[in-house]
Amino acid sequence: MIIKKIGYFLTNTMFLGLTCLSLSACGSKLAEDHPQGIWLGKMEVEQGTCPTDRMAALRIDKKMVLFSPDNGALILRGDFDKKQKPRHLVAQLHRVDMDHKPYNLIFEGKAQNENIIGTYGTPDCRAHITFYRPNHYGLSDAIAH
Repeated sequence: MIIKKIGYFLTNTMFLGLTCLSLSACGSKLAEDHPQGIWLGKMEVEQGTCPTDRMAALRIDKKMVLFSPDNGALILRGDFDKKQKPRHLVAQLHRVDMDHKPYNLIFEGKAQNENIIGTYGTPDCRAHITFYRPNHYGLSDAIAH
């Protein structure tokens, strides 16, 4: 009786393990399929002077995109439509300079394989950014889905 229960338990455990393995193998890591979560990237300056001291951060929720060029105080906001294909992310921040002239900070990005490729632009800066999913944000990435 006990041997039958142990055999039954081992069979079910093995079946469950194989099912989980096959499901995880089918799961897509493509940014196009699952862009929600936290992304980090280093700015590569194309022209002008850009903040390159720290990593740029991108957070994509169900309906919102947040981008911070220097992972600091400036946060550009945008909308996210998960039904749109191909994914096109836009975030912006309207500012006023010391001469009271308005200007915009703009981030545009798109999913490409397992990364998000983006461009950040201001009147003084233009930079290219390749975002990746950091491994140490696993829990917060799972919560964002």
